[in-house]
Amino acid sequence: MEERELKDWMQHSKLEIKLPDFEDNVMDAIREKQASEKSVWKNIRWSWFFFLVGLALGLIATTLFASFDFGFAGISNSKLVLLAFEVVVIFILATQFDKLIRVTFRK
Repeated sequence: MEERELKDWMQHSKLEIKLPDFEDNVMDAIREKQASEKSVWKNIRWSWFFFLVGLALGLIATTLFASFDFGFAGISNSKLVLLAFEVVVIFILATQFDKLIRVTFRK
C-alpha cells in the first residue's frame, strides 16, 4: 500500500512544462552567454593592445615635440607648450590605464 501511495505522490510531483521548446531556449541562452563572455575577453585584450600602442605613440610624439621650437596662442616658450602637451598625454594615459585595470580585474 505504501508503495502505491509513493507512486501517486511521485506522479503529482512531476513538473509539467507548458512550453515544448523550453530546453532548447535554455540551452540557446547558455550558449549566448558563453559567447558573450568570450567576446568580452577578446575586447579586453584588444583594449590592452591599443593602450600600449597609444602609450608608445604618446612617448614618440612627446620626444618629437621636444625637438621643435614653436609657440602656441602667443606663448613663444616651447618648454611650456611641451609641458602642457606632456601633462595632457599623461592624464589621458593614466585615466585609460585605471579604466583598463578596473575592467580587467572586476571579476
